[in-house]
Amino acid sequence: MRKIGQLAGWLGCLPLVGVLLVLPGNGAVQRLVGGGHPGVPFYLLAVVLALPVGVATMVAAFLLDWLIAGWRRSSLAALSRASASVRLDILSYAVSILPRQWLGYALSIGLLYVVDLGVLQPRNVSLMHLLPAWGLQVACLVLFQSFISYWMHRLEHAVPALWALHQFHHSADHMSILTTDRQTSLTRAVEQIVMLFFLALFTDPTAHEPGVGSPLFMLVVAYSAYRIFMGINHYLCHSNLTTDYGWFGRWLIVSPRMHRLHHAAEPRFHDKNFTFDLVIWDRLFGTYANCDVSALASVPIGLDNNPFNSPGITGLARDYFVMPYVVLWRAVRAGPSAWLPKPLAGSARPAPQSRFAS
Repeated sequence: MRKIGQLAGWLGCLPLVGVLLVLPGNGAVQRLVGGGHPGVPFYLLAVVLALPVGVATMVAAFLLDWLIAGWRRSSLAALSRASASVRLDILSYAVSILPRQWLGYALSIGLLYVVDLGVLQPRNVSLMHLLPAWGLQVACLVLFQSFISYWMHRLEHAVPALWALHQFHHSADHMSILTTDRQTSLTRAVEQIVMLFFLALFTDPTAHEPGVGSPLFMLVVAYSAYRIFMGINHYLCHSNLTTDYGWFGRWLIVSPRMHRLHHAAEPRFHDKNFTFDLVIWDRLFGTYANCDVSALASVPIGLDNNPFNSPGITGLARDYFVMPYVVLWRAVRAGPSAWLPKPLAGSARPAPQSRFAS
């Protein structure tokens, strides 16, 4: 029966994979799937196309997490138990998907409104036109966005004021897929403002993508598969999975084990494993750390001094709508020093080599 259930789960993921293939906006893949030849697969995709790509990605991640980790360690089981930490995950996700334009403006102290106005968005600075080939543009886009995300995340740990915002995400003491979206509107706005200029340097590819039947069309398929995997993997890295993907995870793609170590309560691990996708940046800049499964099992998740995850409905509302601003205010009272980067704690206190590897 277990094998039958697993098989049913995998089959249930197939329509979602189809959605994820079609929705990234890739016209060539859409033509390949539709192709002017409607049939059962086409109509099946048409039914599930109503799912937004973010929701489809999350559902696929929940199913894979359940299949791989089993029910007891799955994020679905964590939602059914709903500890104080998981309830805060749920509230954070609910607020993030609400049609809440003005609520977002208020919670971000108006910064999201400034972002939406576009006045901070630099114009005509993209370097994409300097790269003639679609494949080259995509490669540079992937590498550059990954590089910028790494340094933005690293700044959030090095700058006290940014850490005051980011520690809301790290306050989760139970990992679940919804921990991925454990973020306040103010944090989201600050990240967007900091990254606006850099991301404008490499926009979406402007060159024509290879058409169906072209020898280079496999690049389109590979890029679509990469985006699908990264979308799902970003959720899986906040689950209770402990796999490191072997050599693939140690040198190429961030793994759940690698990111779980980053969420460890000990501050020295907060300053390791900043990447969200490509391991190359942690390797290159000396912030990579890994461990074996037995060592990871003894590492608590969360913060040493955690101001969040209060019990009860009142505590839940206070933790999301009040405490992030209190924590930020306590940090910025230090004056200009709150905005100056500090050395990485992990560089001063290296992890024991017998159990953890850097």
